Amino acid sequence: MGVEKANFLWENEKMPEFYKEKKEKIMNDKKNPKVWILVGNEENWETALQDNIWGAKKNLKNRWDKLEKGDILVFYISRPVSGVVGFGRVETKFKQNKPLWKDEIRANKVIYPFRFEFKIDYALPINDWRRRKINIGDLHISTWAGINSLPSKDKFKKLMERSKELWNFAYEEILIKEEKITKKPPIKLTHREAQEMIKEIGLLQRFIAETEYPMENEKLDVVWRRVEKSVPTYVFEVQIGGDIYHALGKLKHAWDIWNSNLFLIIEKEKIQEVEKLLSGTFHEIKDKIRIINIEDAKELYQSKNKVKELEKKLGITI
Repeated sequence: MGVEKANFLWENEKMPEFYKEKKEKIMNDKKNPKVWILVGNEENWETALQDNIWGAKKNLKNRWDKLEKGDILVFYISRPVSGVVGFGRVETKFKQNKPLWKDEIRANKVIYPFRFEFKIDYALPINDWRRRKINIGDLHISTWAGINSLPSKDKFKKLMERSKELWNFAYEEILIKEEKITKKPPIKLTHREAQEMIKEIGLLQRFIAETEYPMENEKLDVVWRRVEKSVPTYVFEVQIGGDIYHALGKLKHAWDIWNSNLFLIIEKEKIQEVEKLLSGTFHEIKDKIRIINIEDAKELYQSKNKVKELEKKLGITI
């Protein structure tokens, strides 16, 4: 849009309704809307928000062609405001040969023939543009005059976070959907992988760590010993889809014969079942056993490896 700065004469009580803050629930018209930054000066934004119309010069027709109904629009005002003042959605595209904006009227010609109507989802009142605008300079978002694509989901998320904090407005349904898409489910370990992980933690703790340790007619998943000829100081049973009753039985026997520290590594959804057994059949070891969620064990393993790598990098390993 043009670069001239307008003097605003509207009184607050006469301000058009569309400038008042909107907080109603925004429904998403599209499953995967694109995001566009609309950039213009104060004068042209006054007209655009009054008529709910934006336009592009001929050299931006390729971007105009890519606009689709439901795409998200970020309203950005150039200097001296230099910030975001609202959001909206694309409605209908059309071409027009009649001057609309003040710079077009002054020149008596159409400068922005490629136009589209938009729906306002949120817009600051004019008097608040400079005081309450959202600064995005640090996000390195393109703010060339006209229409700019915002393909970065991370930058859009940061913009929404600022909008939520400053204006209590955000496209929540899109952020929630995006979080579901980007949030990867935790990688599920096999029983053997979990055993090896607990063994590795023991080795990092400078214990003698072993898997499948014999105990009479049974085998314990993992044990840690302080010295070669000692009995296990720590005994671990790993339960990933196995027999919890049998695992608790082995841990109880380890307590009976060695007085070992007992640990049950288990999936989160099975913890309640374990607690029920410990309150009944295995009440004798209820206060002796520690239940560890497998995800917490993974976090411990990763943290210890990071520390080990850092020590190695700094040359302070023992």
